Amino acid sequence: MSSFMQWSDIAGHSENIDRLKQMLNSGRMPHALLFTGAAGIGKMLIARVLAAAVLCMDSAGRPCGICKACRSLTDGSHPDLLVIRPEGTTIKIEQIRQLQSAFALAPYFSSRRVCIIEDAERLTAQAANSILKTLEEPQGSSLFILVASSKQQLLATIISRCLAMAFQPLPSSVLSRALMDKGFAGFSVEVAARLSGGRFGQALKLLEPGGLNQRNQAAEITAALIQGERNFVWRTAALLDKHERKDFLSLLEYLTLILRDLLMISGRRDRRLLYNIDLEEQLTRQAGNWTEPGLMKALAAAAACRQALQANANPRLAGEALLIQLCDLAGGG
Repeated sequence: MSSFMQWSDIAGHSENIDRLKQMLNSGRMPHALLFTGAAGIGKMLIARVLAAAVLCMDSAGRPCGICKACRSLTDGSHPDLLVIRPEGTTIKIEQIRQLQSAFALAPYFSSRRVCIIEDAERLTAQAANSILKTLEEPQGSSLFILVASSKQQLLATIISRCLAMAFQPLPSSVLSRALMDKGFAGFSVEVAARLSGGRFGQALKLLEPGGLNQRNQAAEITAALIQGERNFVWRTAALLDKHERKDFLSLLEYLTLILRDLLMISGRRDRRLLYNIDLEEQLTRQAGNWTEPGLMKALAAAAACRQALQANANPRLAGEALLIQLCDLAGGG
């Protein structure tokens, strides 16, 4: 931990946090937890604060932030906390073996040891089977916190060995208040709160300089579509070769939100429900060039593209197929 975090630093998720505090205070913490939820929703922050609370030497106000354990967490040197994250695209069996070797030893100066496995869905088959054995036969008072976007890519046997806790998106109003508590102000707070999908971490990224670049690129695509600027569209498709899959998925998410807003405007629905509230005037001009059936088909095409990407389709080919469909649908298709 580069800076010490407390429970009070977490936005929302009060029900799950209260449950964790109750388990902590009662001494009935399970040996393995599984946190699931969208990227940027706060799972890792909660996992780290829980780890600090478990390792804290002050039994009264954990985590206290001042004991030896808490100070070592602040500078990242606590020997009883191990954080495993993907090396490249996967978590490898060698990483799990190193974990098992480390946890075979007694804790150094805390009463237990804690391991956080970030992006646990990226465990290779070998690594997953290896960690399963550890979860089936936990050593001493070790605590494992697995953090994943969903349960879908995890072994059912791993899930069954963990107490699962799902973290849901925060309401826009809650997220806006949390951002203002962090010192942010102005219209940009509401924009970030709406575009983040209820994810506090994502909202913070959107408020960074250049945080809206991908969203703005998606808006440029829809503008080019209705203006018939196919050369721009094809240049965009060519750039997809240089995008990582996760970046293309993020661009696709923003494109979907814009198409959804265009549908809301086209259908004269409640504009208070728009996501891209800072682009309302621009999108109002664009909406007249689409039909509602065309926008419905465009949204379906975007959803199909997302499914193809998640099934490991080639990003450029999937992107080109989507853009061809959108070109045909824009302007009344």
